[in-house]
Formats: sequence, C-alpha cells, structure tokens
Amino acid sequence: MLNPSIRFSPANIAALKKALRSQYPHIKSSHLDEAIAASFGFKSYAAMRPALHQLVAYARLVVESDHLLLLLRLEELGYRNIAPEPLRRLVWNIEFPDDRYDSETGYVVRARRRPTAANAG
Repeated sequence: MLNPSIRFSPANIAALKKALRSQYPHIKSSHLDEAIAASFGFKSYAAMRPALHQLVAYARLVVESDHLLLLLRLEELGYRNIAPEPLRRLVWNIEFPDDRYDSETGYVVRARRRPTAANAG
C-alpha cells in the first residue's frame, strides 16, 4: 500500500495534527503527538522533536507517513474504534503548507518528468 510522502517540517506536522484533531476531536492532543511520531517510525514524540528541529536547520527530508503505524499507536493508547480506510484517506488529502521541493528544485523536477516532444530532433 502506498503512503503519502511529505516534507518533514514543523509546519507539515502541525497541519497533520490539525487535520487529525478536526476529524477525531475525542483524541487527546498528546496522544495525537505520539501517534504522529509513530507514523514516521519514531518510538515517541520526544524522540521525533529533536530530529525534526535539527533537520529543518540543515536539510530537507521527505518522509512517508504510514497511517497504519499511526493507527497502531492510537490503539495502544486506548483508541480502538478508528477505521483504517477513512484515516488513510484523511492523511492522503491533507494540503501540507511545505512542499516537497522548493520552487527552483520543483521546476527542475517537473521539467525532467515532462515527456520529449514528438517533433524534437
């Protein structure tokens, strides 16, 4: 199953949390933090925070958000009645503020993906 790839940034993490809070208002804020960290493969939110802030200062990292890891962590925290498919759709449909690429890199990537014209010589 495909998982959405997003830029690992504080703004995108906040957008993910905001979308989850609007869809699942009964889940505690700290539990969403833990589940979001798990969706990126971290053992805890405390383990994710330093990596998130250190990377932002030095590099751009694109990561996959795995809704099943998020779901498993929520189940561990006592939220057992969350259906996986609506959660997957929610994560896929979030409009993240930080694009995967900056504008210059995005232009180059799009140009490389453009097919060659049939009459190009």
